[in-house]
Amino acid sequence: MAGNQGNNRIVWRGWQVAYLKRHWQQMTAQQLADRLGLKRTIVRMKLYSMGLKKQEMEYWTPTQVRCLKEHYRTIGDTELAEMFTKRWKKNKGWTRKHIEKKRRYLGLKRTVKEIKAIRLRNVKKGRFAECPVKAWKARGGAAPIGEKRVWNYTGYPVIVIKTEKGFRHYARWLWEDTYGKIKKGFKVRTLNGDPLDIRIDNLELVSGARHAILNRKGIHGPEYKRNRAKARIKSLIKQIEKVNEKNCI
Repeated sequence: MAGNQGNNRIVWRGWQVAYLKRHWQQMTAQQLADRLGLKRTIVRMKLYSMGLKKQEMEYWTPTQVRCLKEHYRTIGDTELAEMFTKRWKKNKGWTRKHIEKKRRYLGLKRTVKEIKAIRLRNVKKGRFAECPVKAWKARGGAAPIGEKRVWNYTGYPVIVIKTEKGFRHYARWLWEDTYGKIKKGFKVRTLNGDPLDIRIDNLELVSGARHAILNRKGIHGPEYKRNRAKARIKSLIKQIEKVNEKNCI
């Protein structure tokens, strides 16, 4: 352990300094402190004094703070981040979160009137016009004809297919593609209760009244209900997996 020498000043020994130089990149400050029997703050201060920094902190300058105070009432955080990017280059770049965090730390709050004025300013500059374009690119653009997707409809999964006129329920589309147009007021149901098992031999055509009775009384029995519940769980699992995949990218 490092020894004390008056006024609680830490006296570092040679082997301890050598240990820091050898392990500072592979171990955290807390792990180093535990091995050396010191406090984490002391280890951090020693690392900084030796120039052993895993990341270089980029602090706000007085000029940047002054600029933020001068413009935050009339310019939104996103546009401020763009302004700061042009004026001051930073390794990590400037984002809306950086501006928002610093503004809240300084207690720079906008009034309702100021927020409305900023939104109106953005509308006049056409900034909101870019939002749907960016969202369209992020979602991969338009789906090709014939592509099938699973939508969540009133709590239950529904398979839809992309047609020339837009998305349609796949079960209804498949029935019409096989037997012709469905009369008004009739519904297409799955025989086994699984809304994800869309096969022509697993479909039936019933009237709207019959469809309502089957839903209300559960005439298909417990197996039908179990299949619907399984399909719902299966759909939810797929949705969770997609979210996890996006978060890992």
